[in-house]
Amino acid sequence: MSTYLARRLLYAALTFVGITIATFALIHSVPGDPVALYSGKMNASPAVLDAIRREHHLDRPLSEQYLHWARAVVRLDFGTSIAARRPVTPEIVRRLPNTLLLNGLALLLAATIGIPIGLWSARRPGRLLDRGTAVAFFLLYSLPSFWVALLLMQWLSVRLGWLPLFGMTSDGYGSMGAPAQVADRLRHLVLPVITLAYGQLAIFARFSRSAAYEVIRQDFITTARAKGAGEGSVLWHHTFRNALLPLITLLGLTVPYLISGSVIVEEIFQWDGIGLLFFDSIRARDYPVAMALTVVTAIATLLASLVADILYAVADPRVRLEREEA
Repeated sequence: MSTYLARRLLYAALTFVGITIATFALIHSVPGDPVALYSGKMNASPAVLDAIRREHHLDRPLSEQYLHWARAVVRLDFGTSIAARRPVTPEIVRRLPNTLLLNGLALLLAATIGIPIGLWSARRPGRLLDRGTAVAFFLLYSLPSFWVALLLMQWLSVRLGWLPLFGMTSDGYGSMGAPAQVADRLRHLVLPVITLAYGQLAIFARFSRSAAYEVIRQDFITTARAKGAGEGSVLWHHTFRNALLPLITLLGLTVPYLISGSVIVEEIFQWDGIGLLFFDSIRARDYPVAMALTVVTAIATLLASLVADILYAVADPRVRLEREEA
């Protein structure tokens, strides 16, 4: 197992380097000069603009810029934002918990609703529930997130006035008591969480349905029923436990989806997380911020894939034995 982990970490490191090189080249190929955009806001003199370019090594060839950036990242130094003129790391640290809260709740909602629906659909394949959920979730997954977000804002915020339109808190949040602050934050979470979760809900439901359908036809399920086990016990104790392996793999694939989706969702709802920061950094051509966020998201994605792989080996002794032998 240790050899397997070492090999996986090596692959992850090589993948990470490849991601940073590709992203660095892609970001710098986007038309627009970040220093020129900065000068438009601050009316800085040409001498100041040249100093900013030298400070961020923008006057050097692209390969030298990347090497300088990589050496700084090894020291955990992500530099200074070109647009805000502030260190990048504290800003990411401040916003990261907001994105983790949003994505964590969306993942929990999608799994809590999607997996039971998938299991119950597999229990009655081909019937009305199975066919109806298949069509509903196919349509649900096909809807673009920005359109769903605007639709939810139009109906639940503008017309009905049930939920806040955007932002993380209401006016006067600081003067509220603790229970009122919690309730206000939860109300602001509803729309972005639903927008992030609906697509993953469809994936969890159909994925768990497929996995459970393969398990539920096995002989040991028939034996459990013959011994008098109830349908609930058969479904959750026997079927669900043996259908976990594909769901563990799905868990590793869910993190990149949520991270990429949160960029659009946070921009629409003005949620003060790293997704909104990423969007603003791309728009401002703020290279240090964009690359720092690339590092954070790449590490999160690779770690999620690695954890899912390890959990897969833990859940299936056959896989663990194969990897220990390797």
